[in-house]
Amino acid sequence: MDFSKIETRPVTSSLNNYNIEIKENCGLSEGTGFWWLRFTFDYALEKDIELRLTNFKYGSRSETWTLEVLKCNYLGITCKEEMDSFDMEDELVNWNELRRLNECLGSQEKLRKYLESNILPLVIKKIKYTRFIPKFAFFLSHKSKDKPLMKTFRNGLKFLGYQTWLDEENMPLMGGLEGALKVAVEKCDCFVPWLNQEYFESNYCKAELLHAKNKGKIILPFGVHHDIKDHLTGEFEFLTHLNIYDTKTSSFFEVLRRIDESLFNFESLTK
Repeated sequence: MDFSKIETRPVTSSLNNYNIEIKENCGLSEGTGFWWLRFTFDYALEKDIELRLTNFKYGSRSETWTLEVLKCNYLGITCKEEMDSFDMEDELVNWNELRRLNECLGSQEKLRKYLESNILPLVIKKIKYTRFIPKFAFFLSHKSKDKPLMKTFRNGLKFLGYQTWLDEENMPLMGGLEGALKVAVEKCDCFVPWLNQEYFESNYCKAELLHAKNKGKIILPFGVHHDIKDHLTGEFEFLTHLNIYDTKTSSFFEVLRRIDESLFNFESLTK
């Protein structure tokens, strides 16, 4: 038998690219305070990869979302004990995503489109990374008030396999904050600043950003341009030449995907 002459076809259809099937919808848009959405999809030659979105992992009043991979042979997940997941801890992000999700509930087509556009790309990229593990490390630069948001992005990128630096977890046992920040910026490959008014009022944040620029780091800035445009002068004028992603017009999953795609493109060039 010559396998090179055998044709194979992915298990998809033209009407529903990934054969997304909603298996369970509990509590969404019902005001119960807790909910979960369980669904399956097909990718390449694997059928019925099972995922769940829920805010019930830590109890019925939790503000944390969780994306769970319940079954996926590509990732070696065949039972609950092998499940992989990441938490989304920022309340505003989760409220916005819940609103987007609820807006789709009246139409199975819209709901499948939301899942296909937001959730599936992350899981598919994780599957692809079983062959190519990302090596880039990144530094999340932010003000303290934005820490829940940055922890959410940290969790998502760690889910994909990236190395992360977040001050509360990566501070050395001995040594000052300034030295730790300096070393972390120098060790990272990509610097992700979360720009807002408070960011530009912080000497620490501004010093991190300028040090990353001077060290030639990849800088992927996020923020609302209208809110920060008055700060994009003088030593920060270089930011006007970068694509500042507007987080108010994009879903959390889209922003996370853009970070990953940008890093992946850079990493592919350096292989």
